[in-house]
Amino acid sequence: MKALAHKERLGLTTALSILLDELDGECQRTIKLIENLQSQDLADKQTEDFLGELSATVTHLRIHSEQVEKAIEEELEKEA
Repeated sequence: MKALAHKERLGLTTALSILLDELDGECQRTIKLIENLQSQDLADKQTEDFLGELSATVTHLRIHSEQVEKAIEEELEKEA
């Protein structure tokens, strides 16, 4: 909640702040999955599982990115 309050002080709407938090979480999850995949000691099943999760996360990133882009455009239109 501290991060949300800080973003609101910067003038961001609650909706945009939430979207940014969700995008941040997905980015962090993606990085963790990539790091896991770069491990040298993965069994084939583990690699398959991580790749499946990474595929889903990339899809979520695309969706969140589109939503954030729309919310940013709306913010900019309000300020204009």
